[in-house]
Amino acid sequence: MRFWNSFIALCLIFSAGLGLVVLAGGARGLLAPALQAELVVQDFPIPQGFGLDPKRVAGFMSEELGQRLEDDIAIRITLKADVMKKVRDIVLPRLMNAVAVQSMMHDIPELSAILDIAAFQRSIQGTIRSAKAAQAVALTVPGALLAEVDGEKVKVITTSTGMQALNLGDMAAGQSHKITVWMDAASVGVDMGKNVKLGAADGQRGRVLMWGDRGWFGADVESLRWSRGLIGALLAGVLLFGLLSLLLPILTHRQKRS
Repeated sequence: MRFWNSFIALCLIFSAGLGLVVLAGGARGLLAPALQAELVVQDFPIPQGFGLDPKRVAGFMSEELGQRLEDDIAIRITLKADVMKKVRDIVLPRLMNAVAVQSMMHDIPELSAILDIAAFQRSIQGTIRSAKAAQAVALTVPGALLAEVDGEKVKVITTSTGMQALNLGDMAAGQSHKITVWMDAASVGVDMGKNVKLGAADGQRGRVLMWGDRGWFGADVESLRWSRGLIGALLAGVLLFGLLSLLLPILTHRQKRS
């Protein structure tokens, strides 16, 4: 019976102590793998109607070029009246239609980002660290549209399973990357903690620590400050009870012997 009392007391002490370490923020380094990501999820609300309308841009460019064609003296002297009319009525509408303008805008990375911004719904940002050298490091992010690594834009790739991912390349021991990823509506309602995965070549799996993702059991602990104090007090009580359960039999035994 004394063995089971001691065993239960030790289990209570260990679990309560570990819980307090977690609440204090000191458990993320326990048994941590070499490859680890610490990310924060945030909603990315966009004002209604924000963005660029390719049809409006195409119409403005077509009208502007047509007006310049009429006002430019050198063109009027060089081209005949019938040629000018064909350029204005046939050439410009074909070159400056919405489809052509949208294609040109998507070919410019900065404009492409503005066109896609209306589809942004969420974002994640944080740090990826590698304690030892790793090759072909990749991070899967559902619904990723645009990504930056260390302040530079990187291409979002699609894996064979249809998942969007970032190819971070090789990482040296102790190297870290600051990343920011913008995602579309496909990321809404998805358990980010289960779908954002980190890995490298040779089957190496990393760990992803996520903050800000809602919907998981216990998520309110992050926003309700009083709940942390309540849980901490309960754990402290369990820890004290476990210590007393372990020490009282020892003290009682010593008193009997004395």
